[in-house]
Amino acid sequence: MRLLAGVLLLASTLTGSSDPAAVVDGWKTSPVYVDPAQRSLVPDKDAAELAERVNGHDPAIRIAVVPAAVLGPGDQSAAAHTYVDQLVDRQQADGIYLVVFGGAISWGSAVGVDTPIAEILTDELGKHSRSDPVGTLNGVLDQLDVPKKSSSGSTWLWALPAALVMLLAALFLARSIRALSRKKDSRPALYRPSYEVLPDEVDTLDERRATAREDVTRFGEELDAADVRLDGVDTGADVQAAMDAYADAGRVVDGEPNDDKLREVRATVEYGRWRLACAQAKVAGTPAPARRAACFFDPSHGTSVTDWMYTPPGGKPREVPVCSACRDRLSGGSR
Repeated sequence: MRLLAGVLLLASTLTGSSDPAAVVDGWKTSPVYVDPAQRSLVPDKDAAELAERVNGHDPAIRIAVVPAAVLGPGDQSAAAHTYVDQLVDRQQADGIYLVVFGGAISWGSAVGVDTPIAEILTDELGKHSRSDPVGTLNGVLDQLDVPKKSSSGSTWLWALPAALVMLLAALFLARSIRALSRKKDSRPALYRPSYEVLPDEVDTLDERRATAREDVTRFGEELDAADVRLDGVDTGADVQAAMDAYADAGRVVDGEPNDDKLREVRATVEYGRWRLACAQAKVAGTPAPARRAACFFDPSHGTSVTDWMYTPPGGKPREVPVCSACRDRLSGGSR
């Protein structure tokens, strides 16, 4: 008997293909397959821990994380059902199949196993955000009584990321305090985050990187809080674009970006916020917001046409969105 569970969180109208044969081939070496494009959702370390947990379990548990684009346009649930059926037909084995389609939909199938996978998956999806497939999958495994693999040295390794986050937060706070207390110099604040801060506090590359990381983190929190669902309105393309922007920006700030990359991060985050706002506008039945911000000097001037380097009295140079009239005034064309 096959029990199926599909929980539609978001939808993607992106088209694409991902051969189920690649997933089944990957299962030959590991019970957890993560498409290379989805490693920002399920990093290699988490995939390895999931694989260690389910390896050798009876009944067999197979997990796949593939792009939402494989669903294509139309009925997302039907597409997910078909895709999982193709996996089962190729694998030709009983067991529990768990498939995450990017940030769009999660699907479970129990083949030849008397397991209430529908209820379990639905319950866990209600507990975890759409950007936390690892938490969802581990929650499902908990309900299936799959023991966690642990060793004497794993406890401190588990605590290390949290300690690192606290250390980075402390360093950022210390840098911010130093930035406030020391004399301002003339270096430009090249990263202007998408939320309100005092730009003059961001005056070194390390501080600009820290501000960019915080901006990306806040954007992720906004995505989780928005929880845009389908209410008879196709928001899939906008939501997927916002999530892709979050993932792209996250990959950049995880490294050591220079100012050129930080400018790209700012643009990526602002684009993602705009696409999210477009999805929310569709659900609310209101017009989509303008792509660019309003003029920095006077919102009544309307939508900006470009960014301009501007130095306020007693402040530091920074890029601000300006309308065409203010651009001409700043360039000396008019006063």
